[in-house]
Order: sequence, then C-alpha cells, then structure tokens
Amino acid sequence: MTSVLLIRLSAMGDLVQGLGAVAALHEVRPDWRLTFVTQASFAPLLMGFPGLARVVTFARRAGLRGVLELRRELRSDEYDVALDLQGNWKSAGVAWLSGARDRAGVAGPHRQEPMSRMLLRRTVPLSGLPHPARAAWELVRCLAPEAPFTAPRLTATTAELEREASAIEAIGVDCRRPFGVVVIADPRDPRALLREIVSRETSRSTVPVLHLIGPAEAEVAAADRVPMLRHGALEPRRLIALGELVARAGGWVLGPDRGATHVLAAAGASCRVMFGAQDPRLTAPPAGTALVHADPPPCSPCRAKRCSHASGPVCMDFDVASGRVVAAGLPAFSEQPQRRV
Repeated sequence: MTSVLLIRLSAMGDLVQGLGAVAALHEVRPDWRLTFVTQASFAPLLMGFPGLARVVTFARRAGLRGVLELRRELRSDEYDVALDLQGNWKSAGVAWLSGARDRAGVAGPHRQEPMSRMLLRRTVPLSGLPHPARAAWELVRCLAPEAPFTAPRLTATTAELEREASAIEAIGVDCRRPFGVVVIADPRDPRALLREIVSRETSRSTVPVLHLIGPAEAEVAAADRVPMLRHGALEPRRLIALGELVARAGGWVLGPDRGATHVLAAAGASCRVMFGAQDPRLTAPPAGTALVHADPPPCSPCRAKRCSHASGPVCMDFDVASGRVVAAGLPAFSEQPQRRV
C-alpha cells in the first residue's frame, strides 16, 4: 500500500481549495493511505473528509517545541511520498521532516518561496497559473495521471447542522427559507467589502440577510437592524454547516476573498466573491462566481495587505449589479468533465 503525505499549513481558503485534489486521488487510488498536515486551527475542517486516514497538526506558534512534536508525530508513520501543496519553506520543511523517500512540489517559478525547492527531491511544472486548486491537482496527477479535476466539497454532521440552524433562528432568521449571508471582514483589510456596499446589498435583498462576523473581526460593530452571526476562533466547522444550510434553503453568500467565503462555497452555498486587491485568477473558489470592478484602478490587483491608494481601496467600490464576472473557476482548470464530490 502506498502512503502519501499531503502538506498545506495555511491559509484556510487555500487549504480548502486543495481538498478537491485529495478527494480525486482517493477516488482513483482508494487503497492508498493518505495523511494530511495542517495548522491546528484548520484541522477541524478535515474531520471525516473522505479518504483521509490521518490528520497531523502543526502548532505554528509553539516554536522549536512545535517543530519537534511535529517531527515525532510524522516519524511515527512511514511515507512513500510527500506532496508539498503550499510551496514555501515551512511546507517544504515539513516534507523533509517526514522522512518521505520521495518529496515533490510545484516548480520554482510557481512557488511562494522558490528556493524552498531545495528541500524537495523533484518539482512539477504547472501548465497554468499557480491557483492552489490547480497546483494541488497537478501534483496529485504526478502520482495518478487520470485523477480528474474536482471541486472541493465539505459536509457537516446532522448535529452540526441542527446547532447552526438554532443559532440562526435565535437571531431571527428562518433558515428553512431562502436567506442571504454577507461575510464581514476587518475594514483595514483591502479585501474587505466596503461598508457602503454591504449596506446597499443588504437593503436591496429580497430575502432576509444576516451578517457573518468571524474571530478576526471581534471589534467590528453590528449594523443597525441587521441580524449578526458571530463565529469563534475554534469554530471553523460552523462555516460548513452554515454553507449547507444556505444551499438547502436556496440562499446566497456575498463575501470577499477570505477563508470564510471559500469554506461556504465548498459547503455548497451559491457564492459571489468580490475581488479588488486580489487576482481572482489566482485565488477564486472553483465553484464560486468572481466579480471585479468594471473599471478598476491601474494598481489593481496589487495583492497588498495594506492599501496605498490615496482614496483607499477604490478597487472594491462596486456592487454586484455593476461588477464584471471574471472567467475564473472550474472552466479555467481542465477540459475534463468537472464535478463535485
């Protein structure tokens, strides 16, 4: 039996985007043993994921102690091959620590930190842009060439769905009927939806709308007369349940290019993702609809963590009706039939 170690430490959205490739590998090689390494905070997203025999967690803030604990956990098993799905020094270092006989990752030009390829035994050139879903798929295809491109799919348990439904109903929204979710991000983040756009899209909706606020937005104030749903730092699986409930009710999600939006899309929700600073060709969720400004400023996309434009993130100053739909997502990956798992 072949044992494969898959490594994606962060970020949450990129981790989720690579899971379609993991599912595809399990489909065509069901007898292989698959182990996944990620940060402890994201590990709950992998609970019960089809084909994963084991999830190993990395305590990113634990320093040398965390590295030694990770090495000990990894060396308790043996791996024929380690796939570095991330492409930086940390992920390549994990591959090296694992002791895997074969260590592969994307080729230098497409790596986040090109020199980290020195910790691998071989690299795989990408035939397109370094989107995390494409990178994971092409790495998997170096082991199983017939693996189809598959959009990621996350599912919640019955108990998780019931708890999330109760939380939604507690803020006055009937999740059995269509409802909308607007993902709120820290306004200091240039990817965040502008307050004016959030207000406009909320007021225009023909169905009830709730605002989703995550742990990074703990200081963000609730909008007047709009139901607010808060998720905590240790509750990533609530996003899966919320996405499933939105999908079941025939609702929608509007959000920025953030991890929460990607998880909601992978859970089956109909998602419209607004892009400004980020390039949708590199990060758009495979099953989502990416929107960009119809007449963006010359500096967009800049991929910067802080906006340097004199007037702020004007690239995000557009609404759904005026946004231009970008041809990013499933059609951009493969000519093979596209499907969800």
